[in-house]
Amino acid sequence: MSTRCRGLNGAEISRRSFLETTVTAGAAGLSLPAMLAAREQAAGGTRPDTAVIQVWLGGGPTQHETYDPKPEAPIEYRGPLGAIPTKLDGVRICEVLPRHAKILDKAVLLRSVFHNSADHDTGMFICTTGKAAKKQPSTGSYVARVRGGGRPGLPPYVHLGFPQTDNLVFLPNFKASHLGSALDPFYVFDDPSVGTFQVPNLGLADGMTVDRLQQRRAVLDGIDQTRRVLDQRGVAEAMDGFSRTALDLVTSPRARTAFDLSAEPAKLREAYGLHRWGQSCLLARRLVEAGVSFVTVNFDPHSYTFDMHGNIKAAMESAGPRMDAAIPALIEDLFQRGLDKKVLVIVWGEFGRTPRVNGSAGRDHWGQVMSVLLSGGGFRMGQVIGASNERGEEPKDRPIKPQDVLATMYRHLGIDPRTTFPDHTGRPIQLLSEGEFIGELA
Repeated sequence: MSTRCRGLNGAEISRRSFLETTVTAGAAGLSLPAMLAAREQAAGGTRPDTAVIQVWLGGGPTQHETYDPKPEAPIEYRGPLGAIPTKLDGVRICEVLPRHAKILDKAVLLRSVFHNSADHDTGMFICTTGKAAKKQPSTGSYVARVRGGGRPGLPPYVHLGFPQTDNLVFLPNFKASHLGSALDPFYVFDDPSVGTFQVPNLGLADGMTVDRLQQRRAVLDGIDQTRRVLDQRGVAEAMDGFSRTALDLVTSPRARTAFDLSAEPAKLREAYGLHRWGQSCLLARRLVEAGVSFVTVNFDPHSYTFDMHGNIKAAMESAGPRMDAAIPALIEDLFQRGLDKKVLVIVWGEFGRTPRVNGSAGRDHWGQVMSVLLSGGGFRMGQVIGASNERGEEPKDRPIKPQDVLATMYRHLGIDPRTTFPDHTGRPIQLLSEGEFIGELA
């Protein structure tokens, strides 16, 4: 009997390699499509060269003072800021976003996204995991699990903007939960806009040499693989994930090069904005260009910048210009570099804000409607999909769920959103149990 077989692309693959890949995938709870993809990768197959940058506007950005102003509504609804025209005929956005107005031909506004929860945690989990329940794996962790480590020497999933002073339990919607801590994001704590910016794990500890690290890698490679497959707690897998990522980072120049913002022209750095938001977006572009599959740029999560319960005019006059530098610069940069088909940018937060201004001149939590900006992904740009009603209270037409945004994201990444993984009880759970591709983007 032959000990050779062929993958889906016709490449010859050993029977042992085929069986080991199948057993490993089955033990990990992969669905048939994901198992076939894993086998194909063992046979030398390729995956889509695609990536996602998620810009997270923590706290819940106001739709009125960003992407869906209501200039014709009564003052208590339209708020204190005006609306300006954009590159799209008849489309207006808030006056604090003039650079956004010039690049909307390279973007899509979704103005009818909703989930009906006014709770921060629930909204965050719905948008970043696809599920309302807490302690669910993040989309970035799922991407890292399905697509693997990407290029050697780089983490598959990076989170920028998480303050080091916070306990890492904070914002668990960005973590891996029961998938195992090895699939948590690679956190970059430091502010990339300052001269003391440092990235963890890119240097050697005192007394450690590359030769010694390579010896440790050889020891890891020699450990019995069967134990890892049968380790139901995932401890061995997590240890291996952390160890291998650390080894890759310090023994390969790829990560150090990707994180080196000094390689960028001063003029481009200025275009992004010489602040944490801008330089984080620039760093995100460098990372996906180098081969990272998923990057979250978190705009000041600790202070909940967009949770504007009072004086929304002053709050947006502060946050708006930084947002209006970082995001348009990122979009323009991706298009100029020909990365607009490879990279999908998603800009959103956990919900919108109340359509009526409150007694403190701010807006409160509102899940009935929110605005989302998309760019790239090879999709059809320069359009507005969906609309809210005259006062920005709820979808007027084409209601869109956050799960539809995530299904669209998974399609871009070449991932079947119905792929299953076991939860902490061993029950198979789909990446998304609801949500469909947003067809107008095709």
